[in-house]
Amino acid sequence: MTEMLFCYCCRVHHAKNEMRLFRTRHGYRWRCLRSIEAARRDHGERDAFGRQQTALNRETARRAAEHNWRLRQLAES
Repeated sequence: MTEMLFCYCCRVHHAKNEMRLFRTRHGYRWRCLRSIEAARRDHGERDAFGRQQTALNRETARRAAEHNWRLRQLAES
């Protein structure tokens, strides 16, 4: 099984071969190649990447909330 690491930038788990240690003010953190490459692009492309990632994060949160709601409904029945 492939080792998965958490990307602090896009907040998703990726395969280790898609990750690099990235220096931040708070030390080294794992960051995916996709987010590193997106940061190197021009301002408009970075904004588009950010909007896309925000939409993905919102959808993930919505699905988790819906799942938790369903579990609560089952527990109450």
